[in-house]
Parts: sequence; structure tokens; C-alpha cells
Amino acid sequence: MGDTMKSIKNEVITSIEINKSKFINYLVPVSNVDEVPNILQSIRKKHYDANHHTYAYIIGLNQEHQKCSDDGEPSKTAGYPMLDVLKKNDLTNVLNVSVRYFGGTKLGAGGLIRAYVKSCTNGIENATFSTLKNLINLEITIPFDSIGQVEKFLRDNYVITDTQYKNDVSYYLTVLETEVANISDKLIESTKGIASINIIKQFSSFQE
Repeated sequence: MGDTMKSIKNEVITSIEINKSKFINYLVPVSNVDEVPNILQSIRKKHYDANHHTYAYIIGLNQEHQKCSDDGEPSKTAGYPMLDVLKKNDLTNVLNVSVRYFGGTKLGAGGLIRAYVKSCTNGIENATFSTLKNLINLEITIPFDSIGQVEKFLRDNYVITDTQYKNDVSYYLTVLETEVANISDKLIESTKGIASINIIKQFSSFQE
């Protein structure tokens, strides 16, 4: 396991030919298990004449949902090796489907494992990744007479998602967890300690 979970930004379709068998690989971003059946169904429909539609997926911030299928290939020669490739690449929220058109030459168990590993790896090598980051929703409240400098600092450096004006001004923004201390220091310095900073929510999300 690496330190950082990754996902992919877009679907990647690749294909390889091994001993006359054609393997078409679909590496698809998914955010929950419920999406999987529809994606599988549409790939099976598209390749209705293929011999096998093998797949593996890992879903969840802690890779908690994992499943694979050999779809008629000998046990553990397709789905499981692909699942292993996804794990070794620290991927989650991905579904890998490898569609095989049999070319007439049997590959044997070792040959099948190598073919499906290559099919899946090929997809990953062509993918663009997003990384799992820890984010914080912040509420920053400042008296009206201090907002000039503070608002400029926030707007120049962050995206303000909402601003509410009451007796004072509250700014709402989503920032990386690592930025919170920097924002806090800057605000205390520029408002002589009268800015209040509230952490509303902590969550993880895949970011570029």
C-alpha cells in the first residue's frame, strides 16, 4: 500500500492482442458500488459477441469494496490478477473490465494471468489520476471594519463559496487541511486576533 489513494479522472479504453486473442480494456471511474451493474451491462451489450467480460473493482476511501469476476475463464486467471494490479497502484473508485475475443489459441493459466495483468496495466498507464486529499469547510467571521485586507487575501488565494452579512461578515470556503494553519496565522495577524475561524466539516475527496 502506498501513502496516497488515487482514482482516475476519465474512462480509458485500450486494447492489446496476444496470440490472436483480443483484449479490450475499460478502466472506468466509479463513485459507488451501485454504478457498477449498469456499466457492466453497457459494456456487455456493446461487446455481446465477446467470449468473456472479466472485471475487478475497488471502491471506497479505504478500498473497502472489492470484487472481481473471471466470467468463465479458469479460476483466478482474470479478475483476481486485475484486482491485484489495481491494489498495487493504490487505486480506488475504479472498475476495470477486460473483454476477451478468443482467437483460437489457448493461453494456459499462466498466459491468461499475464494477458489480463497486461490488459489492466495498459489501461492504468494511459490514465490521468486524481489524488485523495483531506479538505476542510471553514467559516471565517470578521467585523465589518476589518474586511478589506482579509477579503482580498481570501479572494486572491482561495475560492469563497458563500458570504453572509449580518452584524459582521462570514466567509465560507473549502481548503486543503494543510492550509488551515496558514490561513489562521494570516487572519490573526491582519485582524489583531479578532477574526474567528470555525471548522464546519472535515472530509476527503479526489482532487487534481
